[in-house]
Amino acid sequence: MKKLASLSFAIISLLAVSSCSDDDAVVDTTKPTIEIITPTDHQEVEPGSVFTVKANLADNVGLASYKIEIHSAEDGHEHKAKQLHDEHYEYAFTGEVPNKTATYALEHAINIPADAPEEHYHVGITVLDVNGNQNQQFVEIFIGHDHHH
Repeated sequence: MKKLASLSFAIISLLAVSSCSDDDAVVDTTKPTIEIITPTDHQEVEPGSVFTVKANLADNVGLASYKIEIHSAEDGHEHKAKQLHDEHYEYAFTGEVPNKTATYALEHAINIPADAPEEHYHVGITVLDVNGNQNQQFVEIFIGHDHHH
């Protein structure tokens, strides 16, 4: 009789667990947030110098990865499709967020080549959360000497 009671309990427990479905799970559609601290919009950067990208990244569940990119802003494009120009300085770096935390203080140093063409550039950060939601933010800088706006 004990065996039958134990077996019945095991079957009932198994049915209860298997009847739970993912239909009740909430789907995360919230995009992560980006607060760019540096560089500031229209900041001037000297060719041959090092500047640091600093940003606060956050998500309601967890952050997966980020990308930092620099590309020319001279053609007046919007960030719908990246346009490539060989004569412009470009930079890209992709990193993982350690431990998939919900907040991350991004700090990344970038060496600007001494021969980088003097012009306006977009500095962009793209963030991906653990559920595949993505967000991006850009600021514009000027790489060059003594530029006046």
